[in-house]
Amino acid sequence: MKKNSLIYAILTFIHLVLVIITFVKKWDKKPWILLFSSIGQAYVFEYVVLNILKSYKYYPKVFSNKWQDTILGAIISQAFTVPIMATALALFQKKWTWSLGATFLYAGIEWLFIRLGLFKKNWWKTIYTLISLPFFFWVVKKWSLLLEGKPEKWTARITVLLIFWVNYLNTNFVLVAISKKFLIRIKWSKKYYQHFIIAPAYFMIQSVIAYVALLTKKWALGLGTLHLMDQLLYRLNWIKAKRWTVYCMIPLHLTNLLLVKLFKKQMESGQEGT
Repeated sequence: MKKNSLIYAILTFIHLVLVIITFVKKWDKKPWILLFSSIGQAYVFEYVVLNILKSYKYYPKVFSNKWQDTILGAIISQAFTVPIMATALALFQKKWTWSLGATFLYAGIEWLFIRLGLFKKNWWKTIYTLISLPFFFWVVKKWSLLLEGKPEKWTARITVLLIFWVNYLNTNFVLVAISKKFLIRIKWSKKYYQHFIIAPAYFMIQSVIAYVALLTKKWALGLGTLHLMDQLLYRLNWIKAKRWTVYCMIPLHLTNLLLVKLFKKQMESGQEGT
């Protein structure tokens, strides 16, 4: 294993230990719901700051393609390290001094990663990290309070929508990384760069459709609409895939619906419907 990959793996492992501890200690708080919504919020930030504005680059050196490698680094950062820490701080009800300490810890890791060639800033500055992280920790803490008891409809709906979106994005990244299938591009720029611009927007639309299907219990209509969208992009030659690959998305849509239905049920358990 390369030095870069090893260091990223160690960082991931440390946070996996933290999330296991959090899940065991705070199981009654349904930590997976807060974690997935935190990841979704972090992905929104990363989509704008990294995917669109190209603020920095990650170098885990797992993929030969630089954009794929950068996105993997972003997933490690925004799906593991920061959201896991934010979830732990919120569920263990730590004071603001802990959030401040975590902020300086990650700023220190950022500085170290730059020195080791694991991370490179374009226009991003460390001061932005020092400002954005406490705000993110505060948002997640407030979100955890909103999810307690009977969540407001808007809280529950945004949470469910974010869970759909996170599942779609992560599944798509695996498909693209392993098989190079379901790569979305319109040939106006480098294929991987434009994929990571278009795909999050596309899967947000699909997440809305899936959520409406879940909410209205019209599963067949929802699945049919999702598949028609996939077929449309394939027919327009915007999806790099063999014809059979598009049909493989049907069970993935269904799995996502079933999984998020379980999340929604757990969020509402012991409460009146949202």
